[in-house]
Amino acid sequence: MANTKKTGPQDQETPKKTAAAKRSTKAASDKPLESKAKSKKPASGPKRAPLVEKTYFVRKGECGKNWKLVDASGQTLGRLASQVAILLMGKHYANFTPNNDTGDSVIVINAEKIRMTGKKWDQKVYQHHTNFPGGLKTVTAKEMLESHPNRIIEKAVWRMMPKSRSHMARHWFAKLHVYAGAEHPHAAQKPQPVTLAHTTEGRS
Repeated sequence: MANTKKTGPQDQETPKKTAAAKRSTKAASDKPLESKAKSKKPASGPKRAPLVEKTYFVRKGECGKNWKLVDASGQTLGRLASQVAILLMGKHYANFTPNNDTGDSVIVINAEKIRMTGKKWDQKVYQHHTNFPGGLKTVTAKEMLESHPNRIIEKAVWRMMPKSRSHMARHWFAKLHVYAGAEHPHAAQKPQPVTLAHTTEGRS
């Protein structure tokens, strides 16, 4: 006996939607999104400045040379040397270029009135070798001050130079002029006096 199965209205296949009906429903669903996008107001506030597209590098001869005058009276050796090195390299200028000379020539006077903290006058030593057997020479900072006070500042500034650019460090260091007293032979260059940021005048 053949099996007969009754089919109800729930088992009947629903007719497929036509392509035109699908397009109409999709357009109806996209309308609220378009209206939201149109109703969105632009952000208010100041506009951002345009980004800099090029980096300017100073070429040789484009940067003017200035002369600075620094008075070492009552100044601490390390702080004086670090700021003099910045003036020589030109790091205080916005157009500083590491591979070119953008710095100033610096004159340091009154090197014999430099100041050291603690017991460095007796504990700090300077060494050099004569290239002969047993030729290691050692002098204290106090002895160096009595014989060659300008070398104390020169050595401190040289050690503030970057070690990775020795070819430029020699060029920068050649513009340093240190004198023990208050007189110097560079009046024709009209050096501009510089007040250092870290001054220790009046301290014991």
